[in-house]
Amino acid sequence: MEKIGVGMAMSRNWDDPPMQILLTLAGGAVVLIIGEYYIATRLGAAYMMLPLIVCYLYYHFVAMSTPPADTKKYLEFKNAKVAAKWGKNKIPMHILVAEFLNDNVAFKGDCYEILANHRQEFIDWRPDFGLISFILAQLIPITSSSFKSIAATAHEIADHYDRGNDFFNAFLGPKMIYTSAFYQGLDQTLEQAQVNKLNMLCEKVHLKEGQTFLDIGCGWGTLVRHAASKFKAKATGVTLSAEGAAWCRAQAKKEGLSEVQCEILNCDYREIPKDRKFDAISAVEMAEHVGIANFQLFLGSVRSMLKDEGLFYMQVAGLRKGANWEDTQWGLFMSRYIFPGADASTPLYWYIKQLELAGFEVHSVETVGRHYSHTLHAWYDNWMTNKDSPELASYPSRLKRLWELFLAWSTVAAGIGSATCYQIVCHKNMYSFPRDIFTTAESAGTRTMLRT
Repeated sequence: MEKIGVGMAMSRNWDDPPMQILLTLAGGAVVLIIGEYYIATRLGAAYMMLPLIVCYLYYHFVAMSTPPADTKKYLEFKNAKVAAKWGKNKIPMHILVAEFLNDNVAFKGDCYEILANHRQEFIDWRPDFGLISFILAQLIPITSSSFKSIAATAHEIADHYDRGNDFFNAFLGPKMIYTSAFYQGLDQTLEQAQVNKLNMLCEKVHLKEGQTFLDIGCGWGTLVRHAASKFKAKATGVTLSAEGAAWCRAQAKKEGLSEVQCEILNCDYREIPKDRKFDAISAVEMAEHVGIANFQLFLGSVRSMLKDEGLFYMQVAGLRKGANWEDTQWGLFMSRYIFPGADASTPLYWYIKQLELAGFEVHSVETVGRHYSHTLHAWYDNWMTNKDSPELASYPSRLKRLWELFLAWSTVAAGIGSATCYQIVCHKNMYSFPRDIFTTAESAGTRTMLRT
């Protein structure tokens, strides 16, 4: 039911793709059951395959008939069968993804440039049965990514983040930050923009010397070390990635930070000691991974650990409301290939509703999708420079192609608003909360023009 709710949350109209998928699946199932019953009782069981054959033929020769296009202008076909089928017609995006990963096609030029400037000329965005099967699997509890035990979440995170620090360093760069940067001018480097983001985040939670700070889903711990070294906070990071935790501890030691200043817990957020309390808490592009069914559990855990006068910063990757087929295809690609459990990427209002249901008052929201696009573009450039380096020689070619497509397509998606990123600051919705902290000159933040 959670998946259905998110599909409805993404839609503005009844004919938006998520609603089309839901209505087709629900209505089609009812019609098929009733039709098969009448065929079996009126004509006999031997005729029950007839509707399925008709649906199959209609789907393949009518519904999936794509318009003509000069696809060979943008794609190099390495497989004759694939070339014969799609060389002169628009190619469905999910098929392009599969054939690119299988090395049956390649882009004639830079992957990002072609997707950014020419995708509408040779790509068809409608889903095929394989993609519909994936969607159907998400509606079944045993195969859905919504229901996340601690063990399942740990496996999911390990499968993605424990791939190897050298793999992630190849595109993230020396800062090892896997979240959107914040640019104060597009002449800035990725590293400068990431420092901007770290400073801005600490400012948004009003972090001060000696305060306790918790970053849930800290990755390689760059934010935790920054909060400890620059803002003199007692910073704690929580990550399920064993490699990320080890890397952060090693970096903290190099930077002369003690375990009191920079503490790293290698555990699930549900395993943080219940008696711990913090002046400020952040979850930077981590909340999408907790699962729709567990979202209130997650927010409840945050609220119980946050001091009554504390601030909570939640940065989440979201999707625009009123998604078309292009938006939907990107979201399903991410769910299928990159972050299988990140099913809580939604339009903004869903997050606001969840926060308010959990007893938070939202103070501010900032949309930084364009910043994310420029961050992703920098990661893409890094990846294209480093993917064939000796350090990455042990990684499969299929994985390298996947990352090329993931970073290129995500740069486009974030740039045009298919996907975006929200920075949300909130606090406990209590009468006693000291709301005047938002009326001071300092609270404006140095990156705005409100402080003189």
